[in-house]
Amino acid sequence: MNEAFFSLDARGRVLECNERAVSLLGVDAERLRGQSPWTAVPALVGRTLQERLLAALQARRPSRFLASLPPRVWLEVSVIPVQEELWVLATDITQREEAAALMEQTEKRFRLLGERFQVALDSAEMAVWETNLVTGVVFRSEGHDRLYGYPEPLLEWTHEKFLAALHPEDRPEVEAQVSGIFSSDVKSYTSTFRTRWPDGTWHWLTSRARVLRDAEGQPLVVRGAILDITQLKETELALQEAVRVRDDFLSLASHELKTPLTGLSLQTQLLRRLETEKASLPLESPKVQARLEAIDRSLRRLGLLVDNLLDVSRIQHGKLDFLFSTGDLSALVSEMVARTGDEARLAGVSLSSHIEPSLVGRFDRLRLEQVLMNLLSNALRYGGGHPVEVRLERTSEGARLVVQDEGPGIPEADRERIFARFEQVRGGARAGGLGLGLFIVRQIVEGHRGRVHVEPGPGGKGTAFVVELSL
Repeated sequence: MNEAFFSLDARGRVLECNERAVSLLGVDAERLRGQSPWTAVPALVGRTLQERLLAALQARRPSRFLASLPPRVWLEVSVIPVQEELWVLATDITQREEAAALMEQTEKRFRLLGERFQVALDSAEMAVWETNLVTGVVFRSEGHDRLYGYPEPLLEWTHEKFLAALHPEDRPEVEAQVSGIFSSDVKSYTSTFRTRWPDGTWHWLTSRARVLRDAEGQPLVVRGAILDITQLKETELALQEAVRVRDDFLSLASHELKTPLTGLSLQTQLLRRLETEKASLPLESPKVQARLEAIDRSLRRLGLLVDNLLDVSRIQHGKLDFLFSTGDLSALVSEMVARTGDEARLAGVSLSSHIEPSLVGRFDRLRLEQVLMNLLSNALRYGGGHPVEVRLERTSEGARLVVQDEGPGIPEADRERIFARFEQVRGGARAGGLGLGLFIVRQIVEGHRGRVHVEPGPGGKGTAFVVELSL
């Protein structure tokens, strides 16, 4: 017999045993007969085999159970009461149990790998899919439908549903690639396309697929991986926009910087001509003074442009510095208005001011000069030749500065945007400049714990830039 057999008397002592039983228990037959198995083999004490045999001796009922022998032997044991004896038949199932354990471990390992793979797919916003072209069965991983905007998996996914979600501009290319599977021997392909989510938003996906063919080259299965690249595309578009803004800025900067330099060159040439024509012409003469004032205006404009460029770089690195001291804001505003008077007259603009006296507080004088110079330059440039008014008044929290023109005004949609870097009001009437002045103004005002915004002028006519400062 391949099975082990031994019989026990009513007291659990071995009466008969075969060679297989002796081999499994590892004792001589003579030592085994006449005593209980656990006496002959002490390692059985407390194990399942001893407990179940003792229970069978007491109950005198047939039973069947699994038991183990040291070190790693598994038995399937059948117990049958026969008159006063208890017959025990044991089959070695070690290989079967080890195979089952190995299968369980393998299944557990694959399940763990599958869970890790799904986590990796979800983390990468990626999914895998497979289409059986013979049976029409479509397999897709758990996160596939989420890439198309469905939070929960759909009952089914079809090629028609995939095509219906494509952006109209991308559909012809994708359909051509799918048709190419059947009309050519293509083995792999990559598709990049936009898909419309149920909420109406568009998302970018890229899919890489392989085509499995039979011996005759007919396509059988197409399987691939699909990845959400929406953020990548948005970054790419943002970089393209940044390059465009940079190129536009460099073009504007070269033009804006060239303008005062051209003026400086012209005035210098005129001074040299005056010197040639009238060598004795005194420096205090009106003609010389006019040329010097023009040079001074060009230098101030050039200085403002350079300061703005430098400040943008400092702001980008978080290094815009301030030097606060106690001063008279009213005197500062009056001085800046007077300094801009000649430029206003040359532009044919009436510049007036209403300044409340003795507004004393702590501020950075040079920075606030920069604010006023930018606001006044904008008003003179964009006011369409209409009057410009500057007002400074005391408030409960400090001071309120208003620079108002009577030009075409700024559309409400642009009133916040124009404070961004390189931004200007769209349209020919507002052309010119680097698009940096108002950006710098906001940074300086906020550095003073203040606020700047745009309001329409009285009756909705013109533009009023309002600066509120805490003194």
